[in-house]
Amino acid sequence: MLVTAWGILGNTGGSAAVAATLFTDGLPRVWAAGIAAVLALITSAALVELARMLGRVRPDALFSATVTCHFRRFAGLLMIAAALRVVLPPMAVLWSAWHSGGTGSVQLEFSGDDLLALLPAAVFFFVARLFDEAARLEDDHRSIV
Repeated sequence: MLVTAWGILGNTGGSAAVAATLFTDGLPRVWAAGIAAVLALITSAALVELARMLGRVRPDALFSATVTCHFRRFAGLLMIAAALRVVLPPMAVLWSAWHSGGTGSVQLEFSGDDLLALLPAAVFFFVARLFDEAARLEDDHRSIV
């Protein structure tokens, strides 16, 4: 989150040893900064959920309902961030072209890396479903014993 904010604010110093720059990919800087901020916020929220999940893991309750709930939230937020990374830049290009009153064509570009980012997010979502099933089986096992 801090690096994203640093990149959005720009390099204020002259020659720094380390610099963070915002890659706009042809979008106006305001749009690119807004998209970067939204993605950083959602990704940070996902990491908070992952940390909360890991804090609730206990040797006697590996798949408790609270653990799986936090992991499901982590997976969902990660999926949302990956989907927004694919959808928001083209939407910004279309909105900008529509409001500029241009009658020319608009070229939309999609990166394979952005689409590939959806795959691990989907895998995490399915692992969350497996954790839910493991939690159910663990509860059944404890009620029998």
